[in-house]
Amino acid sequence: MPAPLVAAVRTMQRHLPSPALSHLTRLPLLAALTGACLLAQAAPAAPAPQTPFAMVAHLPVHGVAEIVAATPDGQHLFYTSADAGELGVVDIRDPAHPRTLPPVNVRLHGIGEPTSVAITPDGRYAVLALRLDDDKNNPRRGLLRIYDIRDKAAITHVRDITVGIGPDSLALAGSGRRLRAVVAIEDEESDAKGDATLGGQRPGFIDVVGLESLYGGADSGLQRLDLVAALRATPGVLYPEDPQPEFVSVRADGRQAVVSLQENNAIAVVDLSHPRRARLARVFSAGTVTRTGDADLQRDKEIRLQDSFTGRREPDAVAWVSNGVIALANEGDGKKGADGTLPGGRGFTLMDIRGQVVFETGDRTERHAVQHGHYPDARSAAKGVEIESVASAHFGGRPYLLVGSERGAFVEVWRMDQPGAPTFVQLLPTGQSPEGLTTITHRRDGQQLFVTANEGDGSLNLYRFHAQGAPANPADVQVVAASDDMPWGAISGLTSDGTHLWAVPDNAFATSRIWRIDTRQVATAGRMVIDQALMLTDGNGQPLKLDPEGIARVADGFWIASEGATVDGNELVKVDFQGRLQRRVKLPASITQRFASPKISTGFEGVTASPDGQTLYMAVQRGFDPAKPQAAILRWHIPSDTWTTALYPLEQHSQNPKGLWMGLSEIQLTPDGRLLVLERDKGGGEARAITAEVKRIYSVRVADIAENAVLGKTLVRDLRKDLNFVQEKAEGMALHQGRLWVASDNDGAGWTRMVDAGTP
Repeated sequence: MPAPLVAAVRTMQRHLPSPALSHLTRLPLLAALTGACLLAQAAPAAPAPQTPFAMVAHLPVHGVAEIVAATPDGQHLFYTSADAGELGVVDIRDPAHPRTLPPVNVRLHGIGEPTSVAITPDGRYAVLALRLDDDKNNPRRGLLRIYDIRDKAAITHVRDITVGIGPDSLALAGSGRRLRAVVAIEDEESDAKGDATLGGQRPGFIDVVGLESLYGGADSGLQRLDLVAALRATPGVLYPEDPQPEFVSVRADGRQAVVSLQENNAIAVVDLSHPRRARLARVFSAGTVTRTGDADLQRDKEIRLQDSFTGRREPDAVAWVSNGVIALANEGDGKKGADGTLPGGRGFTLMDIRGQVVFETGDRTERHAVQHGHYPDARSAAKGVEIESVASAHFGGRPYLLVGSERGAFVEVWRMDQPGAPTFVQLLPTGQSPEGLTTITHRRDGQQLFVTANEGDGSLNLYRFHAQGAPANPADVQVVAASDDMPWGAISGLTSDGTHLWAVPDNAFATSRIWRIDTRQVATAGRMVIDQALMLTDGNGQPLKLDPEGIARVADGFWIASEGATVDGNELVKVDFQGRLQRRVKLPASITQRFASPKISTGFEGVTASPDGQTLYMAVQRGFDPAKPQAAILRWHIPSDTWTTALYPLEQHSQNPKGLWMGLSEIQLTPDGRLLVLERDKGGGEARAITAEVKRIYSVRVADIAENAVLGKTLVRDLRKDLNFVQEKAEGMALHQGRLWVASDNDGAGWTRMVDAGTP
């Protein structure tokens, strides 16, 4: 949209009442204005900002990956997998090609949940916190389990040290004969629903554990730091009788630690300056964040940063930024307060160690998430992006802060030259639900890295620092919107006009729309830019609400394949270049009657058009009977209203064919008379990245499509094998300027893979 029109729209937005004009794309008039400008000459592509970090590996692992630590030489990673009861080991001597090594079973007599791990400064030992299946009825004390990890092929158990009930996070202070562990003893008192509390009968605390004897010294023993008295004396905290320490961070010189008390909305500062006696220095409230007119509190499938709230920070992870400043990941963990305050600050905060705010992110983090397609509207009424992890380190001699979003599946990168005024650098996608972060800055080969452990899909992401700016990766690009006024996500269908890509989201958005994607920065910056949003309207100018799964551009507009909740809900929808409805076409009865049940939801997943626009081809996800390993491809000759159906043979998942069933996601006609189909299983995503097997592009011949024919197929590209495509929903595909582009559907928030699958 031209700048004068944007300015006019924003002026109207400011002066018209909400919700009459609460969002650029909500008013049919504005949709028409937007559409009228779609064919205008595009402005020169704006230069992409220089970004220092680039992803070098995305590694599926066994179990979940929660907390991750690196050996001091940066050659190996250790991560906790709570569900498997294991300590995972990864060889990253070549960061671009990490290798998983045999994991270590850390359970004691078959029970136990590893919650945290740290590596000693000399790389000799891994110290692991183990929660021993405690709950409100079983107050079992936890353990520190210590392993000799010098030989990665023969890791050996050294000793156990009993600590408090439910250890959560730990960090190490000192080294050698002055080595100690600081352990957050949360004692969640959980029941089967995970929400029990005993009203202070089992308060959490901080354990400081002497480990000096590992190196021949005399252990300083176990010191328990009580928190109840300090919380009682601290204004602005919650549940002072029931402290629940969450996360520990030790200052680089080992003289102080900070511990988040998440449910209490507080921070504890521990003095470690004496080599044998720790002391609770102070506790202070983490306070609240107030956002005015720049938050989204509505779970309504639309993203509008226009609401106001006050939220308790309730930080999860904490990290030292400098000797006097810490970063808080303001995730939130409680419920709405009687005074109306919400849990979570929906960003991060920098504070000094007396509780004074140095910097507050405000709406910045969520606006970055919106622009990059990572904002989770499904969490708008809860805690927004839920910042869970923070880590700081020097890269290239400069201080950086890394900020991880659990619900948005991303890491923000900030430069910390001035803690009172940090500079946003870039946003990087991660696997699902990044929980742990670690930094690696002292490798002999000079490579500087950081790693995320992603609990949601059981994976690790590795990123490399480039002092002169990361090189573009034209084969695996990042998609961004031109501004944060254009929320996007859930790309489910792609098409091309030869100059631009066009995309539709599925029903993750309440009002259906089409985005135009500028691809001119692919080679130079490794990114694509969404520069237009075309809102769809019906014959009365009202917003059109579909479940778009495919899109095909033709000479006078677009055909959209909309998936129905049941068989008879599938339809083809024609809109013009202004997004106005032209035609709606349902499946004929002769086809719907072939489905095994009229109530099943298998239906349209893609559409492509012949060059003259007279014939459409549709991919049906699982065909007529989901119990059979077949999908269907339909052909509709529009002038004669003739429908033809052919059957497509599907692969089967090797481990779980029923649960991780196969289907088609997209279809594309090539100039040489082939139909390319995107076939995928339900592996990956919430089913864990390691279960992804089939993410493939096959071709079938148009000439072979005949009524009831069983089509032969030829493999064109194996995305899992060739491009490490382990995202569940490989859904969009288009032939654009001779290259085949494939996009993943991020369900409205998270990583949108947009990969160049080569020439077909």
